[in-house]
Amino acid sequence: MTATTLDYDIRPADAALGAEVHGLDLRQLNDATFKRLREVWLHHVLLVFKNQTLTAEDLVTLVKRFGTPVSSSGLHQRKLEERTANQLFNLPPEVTVVTNVRQDGKPVGILGDGEIVWHSDFSFKERPTAARMLVAMEVPPQDKGGNTKFLNAYAAFDALPDSYKKKLVGKTIKQGNIVDTAMKLRPGASLNDDIRTAPGPSHPVISTHPETGCNLLFLGRRHAAYVNGMTPEGSEAFLNELWDYGTQERFCYTHRWNKGDVVVWDNRAAVHRRDGFDPESRRVLYAAQVEGHKPYEAPDALSRSAHGRATI
Repeated sequence: MTATTLDYDIRPADAALGAEVHGLDLRQLNDATFKRLREVWLHHVLLVFKNQTLTAEDLVTLVKRFGTPVSSSGLHQRKLEERTANQLFNLPPEVTVVTNVRQDGKPVGILGDGEIVWHSDFSFKERPTAARMLVAMEVPPQDKGGNTKFLNAYAAFDALPDSYKKKLVGKTIKQGNIVDTAMKLRPGASLNDDIRTAPGPSHPVISTHPETGCNLLFLGRRHAAYVNGMTPEGSEAFLNELWDYGTQERFCYTHRWNKGDVVVWDNRAAVHRRDGFDPESRRVLYAAQVEGHKPYEAPDALSRSAHGRATI
């Protein structure tokens, strides 16, 4: 997929997913440009826009092009007042602040400066989010950490042997809402909770994308997960095998942040994680997302064509 006839330049990453888009100001999108950009996004799974100058209001305008915005506080069923960064930076409710900044010794945003484990956003909901985006307002120097790694779930599925794909047909994973991606307990949860009865939806291991029609490996989150119908021990062994396979480097792209970066990814088809970073460095990212769908496995899933970025 090239951009020779466009007034901007698309440069695919030398990785299993991702492309940089150059020569485009996200504040000045028109309908025709966005329609083409959405096609490019669905193909590459993740797009990177460098040297942007988006405000929080610009981010809201952008996210609305992708669908119906949903606030992080709404998804977590928490009051917006708990996210004091929105008041501190005077931000609209559609924007969440991912930051290690503290005020009066207390975090003003979410996720701090530690490692964030592999996950797809809001996989503990019946309808995980679709488009997800981050805007880098302040970032540490690249040698201080904070990189984000993304995984192409189309590629992870496509590389499986056909015999193993058949074993996955009909299998679902319970995504327990017990701990967050920083491995902190959810309010009211306990590490002693039985994952089989804990709150949380079940999603198919083979997930069919509602727009591309292609299949992907739905990993969700490794922690607080259970393969329905298995013994706890059998589930743990199955999940260990699936995650060891699915998170191979050959399926990944690593983003090293610079101020002004905007990264937009398809949360339905990607899993991501973050390295920890120097706690003395300020890191402020604005996040937004749109409503998604309830994951499903198409009846003819195994006969469907691979996604365009699946073969590696």
